[in-house]
Amino acid sequence: MRNLCTHPVDILFLGSNWQSVEVLKTLHRDTRFNIVGVITTVDKPFGRKQILTPSLVKEYARKNSIEVFHTEKDSRKYREALDIFKPELIVCIAFGEILPEFFINYPKYSSVNVHFSILPKYRGAVPIQKAILEGEEETGISIMLMSEKLDEGDLLKILKEPILKSDTNLSLREKLVNRTSHILGNTLEEWIRGEIVPVKQESSKATYCWQRDISKKNAEIDWDKMQPEYIERMVRAMIPWPDAWTALKNNREEGIEGITLQILEAELINCNTKLKPGTLFVSSNQLLFSTNNSKICLRTKKLKVAGRKEMTEQSFLNGTGRRLAT
Repeated sequence: MRNLCTHPVDILFLGSNWQSVEVLKTLHRDTRFNIVGVITTVDKPFGRKQILTPSLVKEYARKNSIEVFHTEKDSRKYREALDIFKPELIVCIAFGEILPEFFINYPKYSSVNVHFSILPKYRGAVPIQKAILEGEEETGISIMLMSEKLDEGDLLKILKEPILKSDTNLSLREKLVNRTSHILGNTLEEWIRGEIVPVKQESSKATYCWQRDISKKNAEIDWDKMQPEYIERMVRAMIPWPDAWTALKNNREEGIEGITLQILEAELINCNTKLKPGTLFVSSNQLLFSTNNSKICLRTKKLKVAGRKEMTEQSFLNGTGRRLAT
């Protein structure tokens, strides 16, 4: 049986964003593994000046003398990567490309992916946001063998994580990434040593989530149709992008009709109002939206007027919304 402490496993790592970096850091520092290279997305234009900017994974790799490779969804480049790195194990998290079957099947110890849901529920691109949106009480981390189909691989390990009423896409993601960093190394060693028997997913129970589920269009609040509880979950699920938003329609007298607001932090409070759903008003120095439930209002604690900086409810009332308080 292989002793990873004396004979570390050669890993080719695939990822792009900050959560990929946190997991890469852990594996890179773990003497049981040898990161032979990383595959990440190509440099992309960023900011107003559209300056070509490398992914966070690429930045980390360069600083730590790890070779970087770009595949750009080209099967020939995937073959080239295998020739260069000859990995014994491939590890992938938040990479964003569908991998060729020959690439997935190449390593001695297979290819492993980390997905933030309790599979087979919420296969796809936005499982954390979807779990919050749907009011789930828990989500988790699925460590699985990769397949050419979307998140359908056999499961090596699932760890469950409760979703708190205060959790946002960011806070929950940070907890899942942190937990992954702590358990992935040991899970990989157990797999390599033959101590894990992969479990097939129950595909009949599969659900899917797509990037369009949290598109800018779908982030618009429909005050007439959406229940207040769902709207509050939208706010938590859709930060830092695209942010739940609304165009004010019932505030002509205050001179703010037509203004677009992004709601960044909110809470539901008890109230008693006959205002039309989606009307912005002030009560007890709190900035409130009426909902389709006359006894529940949405308090807006942090917000952003389109094109401006983030502000608190009081800052808004002192400026753009000052007439609401009169």
